Amino acid sequence: MKKYILPLLCAVATVYTVWYMHFGVPYKNSGALSKIGLMHHGYFVLWGVLTFAALSLGIVRAYRRYTQTKIYLPLLCLSGVGMALTLAFDFDFSKMPDYYFHCAGSLLFSVITGTTIFVLFAMLYKKDTLYKIFTYLTAALLLGDLVLLLIFKETALIEVVPIFAGYAMLSIADLRRETVELTR
Repeated sequence: MKKYILPLLCAVATVYTVWYMHFGVPYKNSGALSKIGLMHHGYFVLWGVLTFAALSLGIVRAYRRYTQTKIYLPLLCLSGVGMALTLAFDFDFSKMPDYYFHCAGSLLFSVITGTTIFVLFAMLYKKDTLYKIFTYLTAALLLGDLVLLLIFKETALIEVVPIFAGYAMLSIADLRRETVELTR
């Protein structure tokens, strides 16, 4: 049962996120998760907690299982500070300090979490073809997300695609059996 905690948490977070996105138009700037949070703050906080919990659990389990490093610990602390700022301050341009703290927190959470996942798969790059694919996929998603944010501004789809990919890749890494080489 313990083995399925991460995929189950990621599935719950995904379903909740899709449900939460129904309050806005996912492909428009007005449907960004933070903008929905202005009208539904409690739901936004729950979204943030679920998202942070699922990604953090996946990161911790993968780093502990596959690496000897503890670099993920300070990175997750910074990511948590970013999510806390995102949830504590409104995405309201009329409240300038709140707006800047919210945006700084969102950027901190996104960049640090994405970097932590990328570093994990980069460290595992030579271990297996799957991790090579995950390394390239993570890099492409992070760069693509940045480009799309610059072009279209913030939309729910641009925000959640890297998160959903993180859920999927970390769950696959968590459920994966190690290949055992038999010798005589």
